[in-house]
Amino acid sequence: MNIWFAANIPLGSSGGVARSMQGLAEGLQRLGHRTEIVVNASNTGGGYLVFALKLTLRLLFHIVNQPDWIIARSTDGIGCALLIKALALKTRVAIHNHGWEEYAYEFEKRLPVGLVFPRTTWKARIIRFPLLRACLALSSSCICGTISEIRWLKKKYPRHHRKFRYLSNGVHVVDRGFWLDQNEIPLHIVSIGSFTWKKNLNHTIAVFEEMVRHLPQSRLFLIGTGLEKHQIPRQLIEEISVVPEVNPSEMSKWYMTCPYLISSSRYEGGHSFALLEAMSFACVVIASAISSSAEIIQNKCNGLLITGVDAKDDAAAISALLKEKERLVHMRRRAFC
Repeated sequence: MNIWFAANIPLGSSGGVARSMQGLAEGLQRLGHRTEIVVNASNTGGGYLVFALKLTLRLLFHIVNQPDWIIARSTDGIGCALLIKALALKTRVAIHNHGWEEYAYEFEKRLPVGLVFPRTTWKARIIRFPLLRACLALSSSCICGTISEIRWLKKKYPRHHRKFRYLSNGVHVVDRGFWLDQNEIPLHIVSIGSFTWKKNLNHTIAVFEEMVRHLPQSRLFLIGTGLEKHQIPRQLIEEISVVPEVNPSEMSKWYMTCPYLISSSRYEGGHSFALLEAMSFACVVIASAISSSAEIIQNKCNGLLITGVDAKDDAAAISALLKEKERLVHMRRRAFC
């Protein structure tokens, strides 16, 4: 089959959307399929509607040799879906759902206004949301990254319940988890992700601040946040290291530097690449007990689930775990397995 992956993301993006598309494309190529990844190569603006139009024109240009499938993020395939219906083309469209916007908005509405950045705009609510629903109606399938998101969508859109497909993110696993063979386990903790309401990095920093009072040897590494060193609380300037951006190909360095990973996320559209990668290195993963993380983390078995809202309680839970050396060894083994 000939399959296009399409998303309105910049050329060279190393985010979760790009990584997921690349991983799926590589897997399909190994099975003998032809794949092509279509992104916003010019990155000159125009928004998702312009990209959807360009993708539609691309399909029209390839109408003689049209793809079998277009797997497009969110509403990026809406124009193609309309063209396919109008001309009765053989191509089918699947929504590659990296976090259903309406579902994420439900979480956003529960938070105080001051905590939400960036906010869902009124334009998104009156234009993008209806387009997303239309795209679901016109598409052949909707690929979701978590079971919990599928359940929510099936409940909200029961007439489309047969379209939803679960496809978890995946990562390459090394032969043996790095931290299974190390004699020295430093109290180095890594946190990965941008500074948004979804990632909840303020909570991660607050938890670490509680921890370092009792465990002064603790060190926190904030990777890919977009923050600069001067934006870190002054009292933690020596204990926290900041790396604004890291290429995914270089992330192994940080998983081999930090035997612990913490994620305070309020929402993840799929299973976090950071959590999965850290587990493949036999790191102990500490994650807020949101549904997407709870689908892959069994509390005190292959990781630790925390509240993500109470810094003192979460710091106490982590500190208590760090005293259980045998349990930590078991958790590393289970994480790698």
